Amino acid sequence: MAAVSATELAKQIKSGEISSLYFFYGHDTAALESFTSKLIKTLCPKEAQFMNYHKFDGAKFDIDAFNDACMAVPMFADRVVVAVNDINFDSVSKPITDAIKKTLEDLDPATTVIFYSTGANLYKSNNKYLTDKNKAFVTFCEKHGSVVDFAYKRPQDLGRSAAAYLAKKGCTISKRNAEYLAQLCLCDTGAVMRELEKLSAYAEGREVTRDDIDALCIKKIESDGYALAINVLNGNAGFVFRRVRELDKQNYKAHEILGIISFSLTDLYRAKLARSSGLEWQTASKDFRYPKNREFAIRNAYSECAPISAARIRKTLRILFDTDLALKTRSVGKEGDLLTLEQGLARSMALRC
Repeated sequence: MAAVSATELAKQIKSGEISSLYFFYGHDTAALESFTSKLIKTLCPKEAQFMNYHKFDGAKFDIDAFNDACMAVPMFADRVVVAVNDINFDSVSKPITDAIKKTLEDLDPATTVIFYSTGANLYKSNNKYLTDKNKAFVTFCEKHGSVVDFAYKRPQDLGRSAAAYLAKKGCTISKRNAEYLAQLCLCDTGAVMRELEKLSAYAEGREVTRDDIDALCIKKIESDGYALAINVLNGNAGFVFRRVRELDKQNYKAHEILGIISFSLTDLYRAKLARSSGLEWQTASKDFRYPKNREFAIRNAYSECAPISAARIRKTLRILFDTDLALKTRSVGKEGDLLTLEQGLARSMALRC
């Protein structure tokens, strides 16, 4: 057993390759939760769950009850399923962790234990890598069972799923618009599904258009960063100040708005340097370790940065760095912070280079 994709694991289960141990984690919690629910129902049908399904809250973990559940014999069913949700091994003592591992090493073939995380944060502060204790347990599970990291999907993959969902509702959507929707939702499966429910009800059997998406869908603030960054570099003050004011009315703080603009400017700067060096966007994506759900950011930046000089992007980043410093070292209230942000953006758009 080892780390596998959700698709690979689904194929294994369909063919009857059932593991005694599973560990599911990752940022796309909606996809993770949906997969876990289907797996539990497959291994332990609803009519058999009263006697054979045992669920534990990882935040209130009871090792004795867990051991008892793992040693239980199936009653009028083929399998006992034990599910543990949101256990964070940073908060579990070594003796308890060792006891869990000892139990898992000696599971009955008719017992399956599923660890899955939908709310607990198992990651280091960078939100990219598991903490050492959680990583150690995942490694243990890879040795004794199957592990799936439910990372965000690429826009094209999630776009296909969106199109399939709408087709079942009697609607259509173009490939480009389906991927656009995925990008707006930052490839979060749960967010995309919520928007699709609205869009299918609104479209009522017709094609879902770009205008429909822009009118109905709630954008994650991060998806505004790219549009704001490009318009800052192109000096489109009307768009920039209007959108900043809209975000302010939605109670986003000035430093949060500045952060998402600077984040996208960094994408543009990386893309510009790669393009100037004769490298393709794929190389830049790989070099800077862009996750699959953010590859579109460097790809879009690569196509948009051609007429913009590296010097302009660099000077804009410097101005916004100084603006960020001002926001974090002066206490001038909400309106004062907004004014500081707008002044920084105005200086950036006034650059001539």
